[in-house]
Amino acid sequence: MRFLEERLRREEIVSIDEIDYEVASELIKFARYSIEYYLEHEDTPPKPQDLANKYPIVEKRGAVFITLEKLVGSRRELRGCIGFVIPYLPLWRAVSESAISSAFKDPRFNPVERDELDHIIIELSILSISERVKDPLKEVVIGRDGLYIVKGLFSGVLLPQVPIDYCWDVETFLGETCIKAGLDPTCWLENDTEIYRIPGKIFSEKSPGGEIFYRDIEREYREKCKRSSS
Repeated sequence: MRFLEERLRREEIVSIDEIDYEVASELIKFARYSIEYYLEHEDTPPKPQDLANKYPIVEKRGAVFITLEKLVGSRRELRGCIGFVIPYLPLWRAVSESAISSAFKDPRFNPVERDELDHIIIELSILSISERVKDPLKEVVIGRDGLYIVKGLFSGVLLPQVPIDYCWDVETFLGETCIKAGLDPTCWLENDTEIYRIPGKIFSEKSPGGEIFYRDIEREYREKCKRSSS
């Protein structure tokens, strides 16, 4: 993984600090459009030239995940989540392909149907370049980092917002990422396990196709999880 990222020049890769509300809003709209386009054409949409002209940053390479959540009454249910840990595609294309894969190619779910789209919230996770850690209990920060764990042929990733949703501490986060990789929850303690932290920035629709907001997951963690543990 590190070898692949080092082949890309830093200036070619999107920094999460470069992504503001305006750009993120346009990318989420393009993610929704990509799903709609695929429903009609069973293909990815062409490059959004107007978007690229207005926001040249979308031509940089980016690591992203698209998460789909379906509103079922007052609950949100995961409907798909797929993306790219390594920033080797232009940001616009990574968003489009992640949205389509999340909607139609996530093996955990049936493909999204047209009438479901009015009930699906789209969340965009922009990820930074991964950084290998030696002491994860000290180096990983809940509310800032996602985790990517690799051991042999097994690998698993959990996004920065996941531990906030469940109020995990760092040790639980590590164990759950091991499980996601198909490994024992203590795999992070083994010398041949590679552990990477991946800082991220999260934007989401408030309602299906509605207003978009920045998720301050560090604040969410303080308010939700610290309160529940006190």
